[in-house]
Amino acid sequence: MNRVLIYTLLFLFTFITPVMAQSDAEALLQKTVSRLEKDGDITALLKIDISDENGTNSYDISLKKSNAGFYAQEDEFSIWFDGKTMWRGNDFGYGIEEIYISELLAEEKGRFDIIRLLKEHKDFSVSSTGNDNFTLTASNPEKSVEGISGITMRFDPKTFIIKTIRIIFAQEFGNISANVQVIDYKPDQKFDRKIFTCPVADYGNADIIDLR
Repeated sequence: MNRVLIYTLLFLFTFITPVMAQSDAEALLQKTVSRLEKDGDITALLKIDISDENGTNSYDISLKKSNAGFYAQEDEFSIWFDGKTMWRGNDFGYGIEEIYISELLAEEKGRFDIIRLLKEHKDFSVSSTGNDNFTLTASNPEKSVEGISGITMRFDPKTFIIKTIRIIFAQEFGNISANVQVIDYKPDQKFDRKIFTCPVADYGNADIIDLR
C-alpha cells in the first residue's frame, strides 16, 4: 500500500495543473500550481512520511520531473516514467535486482488523475485558513481519487513554491495519512528526456518482469 501511495504523491507533484479561480482559496490554488507549471523541469528532494495504524514509514526521495514524465530515486527503489511506460526498479541492498515494466491504461491513469481533481475538483470543496495554504476536501472520500479524503498544501506566500503537502485517506482505507516536505526545489532545469526511460541494459543481472 505504501508504494501505491508514493506513486500517487509523485504523480501529484508531476501532473499538477492550473485551475480557474472562483474564490480566494481557489485563487491561491491557481497561483501555486501555476508556479509549478511555469517552473518547467525541476529537481526536488522530498521527505515523505506515510502513517497508518501500524506506525510511520519515511522515505527520502530525489525527484526530477518535467511535463513529460519523472525519475524518482530512493534507497530501496527507482521509478522512471516517460508519460506512457513505467519502470520500477527494486533495490534489496545490492543494486537494482528487479525491474517491473508496465504501461498505464486509461483506467489506471484515472487512479492517479490528480489533474482532474485539481482542475475540476468535482465533489471537492476548496478552503483556506490563510494566505499560505489551501485544502481540498472530498464530499465522498470512498469514491474519490485513490480514496483521498483531503489534500492540504502549504506554500511560500511570496513565491508560491510548495513547502508541504498533507494527504488524508478515507477511514475505509485504514486511517492512512501522508506528509510530504519539499526539502529542496530547483526550477528551470534542462533534462535530456532519456532520463525518464529506464536503461534496462545497464542492469543486466536484474530480473525483468514485463507486465505490458
